[in-house]
Amino acid sequence: MKIITKCLMILFLLFFSVFAESRENQKPEWKGKIETENGIKVIKNPREPLYGEIKLDLQEDLNIGREDDDNYFFYRFVDITVDSTGNIYVSDLTNYRVQKFDKNGNYILTIGRKGQGPGEFQQPSSLCIDNKDRICILEQRRIHIFDMGGQFIKGIALQHGLESLNFTKTGDILGKLSTRINKDEMKEEIALFSPEGKQLTSIMSSSLPIINIPDKTAVVGGSIFNPHLLFIPWSKGSAIYGHSSEYKLFFLDSLGQVSLIVQKEEGLEAITSKEKKEYFQDIYESEKKSKLRFPNRKTLSVSEIEKAYALPKYKPFFMLLLSDDEGNVYVVRMPPVNIKEKRSVEFGFFNAEGFYLYKIKMPFLPRLIKNGLIYRQQWDAKKGLFFIRRYKIKNWEQIKAGI
Repeated sequence: MKIITKCLMILFLLFFSVFAESRENQKPEWKGKIETENGIKVIKNPREPLYGEIKLDLQEDLNIGREDDDNYFFYRFVDITVDSTGNIYVSDLTNYRVQKFDKNGNYILTIGRKGQGPGEFQQPSSLCIDNKDRICILEQRRIHIFDMGGQFIKGIALQHGLESLNFTKTGDILGKLSTRINKDEMKEEIALFSPEGKQLTSIMSSSLPIINIPDKTAVVGGSIFNPHLLFIPWSKGSAIYGHSSEYKLFFLDSLGQVSLIVQKEEGLEAITSKEKKEYFQDIYESEKKSKLRFPNRKTLSVSEIEKAYALPKYKPFFMLLLSDDEGNVYVVRMPPVNIKEKRSVEFGFFNAEGFYLYKIKMPFLPRLIKNGLIYRQQWDAKKGLFFIRRYKIKNWEQIKAGI
């Protein structure tokens, strides 16, 4: 009897071991839908990510910023980009230049200078590396193009000022612009431009209110919690855009045509009256502090703040879009309405095919994600300068990019 019992126990353990191993190796099932609308593929993702939530294990490995060397001093800067060899480019608005560093943070050279001539800047802003490995620096209605050695190649005068851009494979320009329609309205627009800078088509547009307060200021778009049109360069010669009022992303091909639509099931989140009251009070307190530092500055009353920064009934679905060099897309969730509430930054992680794979939380908002590295800017109030910090994602290889 004991022998039979022992044999049964062994068989049970073997069965349990095989069953547990098979469950462990079993892939989770994606529960979304793939449809076609007007000839365009539509990925409809479920509310929950395929692989659940993951926390990025970050280790800082680089810090650029010094008080004692002008080449490393950033009082104010706008954008960061990285080329295929890891060189880092920082647009420095205050000093009218772009600084180039190697992958170890060593200064290499300065691109551009203050002026109005070829390759000279008034307000250098966003950066990109085009499909010919050239440095493209956006400045309102002009694009400055340099080679990797910092030599000026050419400038492109734009019909409209752009906020961000990407060059297509044919040399056309995809970008986002904002134009004032009248004193009460601003238009945001995704458009395609010719290589000479003339607008060819309008891909999508939306409007933003302009709140005019007599004798004081004009506020465009209200608070950050009002829906906006967002745009990011994506891969070589393409882009992604979306309006934050709905959880839907449009992937453009190199001809400016929508090639893929990605959606995610998500419910609306109402902004409560308590949140609105706290939000307006926080802005008012900030206004009072600014008055102490800048006595001549015109400040807003509580009623004017409520008008200028009017909050919508519902929070937008996202506040920012990012992508990495592998084509993965990071959709940044809106923060709490109460700005005093501390909470980690939450992302929806979508792979290059548009599948929602992870929910990711991070302690800060990144500026750039590339080659398993995260770049951010950080202001040091005591030293009065910005630092560019880089972090290695130690568990990058553990992140699955397929379904």
